[in-house]
Amino acid sequence: MRLHRRLIRMIVTQLRLRFLIALVALALACGALTLLFLVAWHRRGDTFALALGALLSFFASVITAMVTLTYLHVSRRSLAAAEAAIALQREQWEARMTVQPRFWMETRSESSDRFAHPPVTITYRHDLAESGKSYYESIPWPQIAVDVWNDGERSFRVSGYRLWVREEEHLAIERSLSGFVVPPNELHSFPVTQELIALSARQRHFQERYERPPCPESVIGLRLHYSDWRDDNRSSRDEYYLLLSPPLSKELRIQRFERSV
Repeated sequence: MRLHRRLIRMIVTQLRLRFLIALVALALACGALTLLFLVAWHRRGDTFALALGALLSFFASVITAMVTLTYLHVSRRSLAAAEAAIALQREQWEARMTVQPRFWMETRSESSDRFAHPPVTITYRHDLAESGKSYYESIPWPQIAVDVWNDGERSFRVSGYRLWVREEEHLAIERSLSGFVVPPNELHSFPVTQELIALSARQRHFQERYERPPCPESVIGLRLHYSDWRDDNRSSRDEYYLLLSPPLSKELRIQRFERSV
């Protein structure tokens, strides 16, 4: 009795109601066709029975073909759904594992805990057009650093960076970084003060004395070269920053350049 109940419960819970209805309907149709064949055989003889059997065989072949095509269609849809689910899981996994470093540039003060360095004093020459004379002026430059944030689940290594003046691609400075690895959920920084001083004077090398004043306004591009666990040495997106120097600004300021590039 217990085995009988278990069998009934399995049939009811594991098989769908539509499948059970179709199975019962198929059994009734087979029984009705068998009864029809036997009655026609006894009433009309062997010839009519052979013709009716051939017709029923044809119907059975058509039904078998339709069931096979339906099964193939349903299987193909199930396979497509399974492939879509696998692709979604792959995308989610790659989104967790793929490194997308976030970085920004900002000034540092002497009281900064992460990057406590005094400002750099640079001397520039100013020419007076009226008199033909010139004088030198010293400008204090605050320390400027690039913060790199890793919000992924894997560490990545920054192998170098590139700084350039927008629309003046020949004025570019590239530097390599040694051992600059950013673990997950950590923030690391590296200085770019000297490179920005050189670019503001439209030079490629840093000096403490320049024979021309800094450009009052410069748009500086920044790009990182990094590698993740695949060691593919990719390039980040390009970020642009507006560098304002005296006399446009009382003190040197740098801010993100929001205009489309």
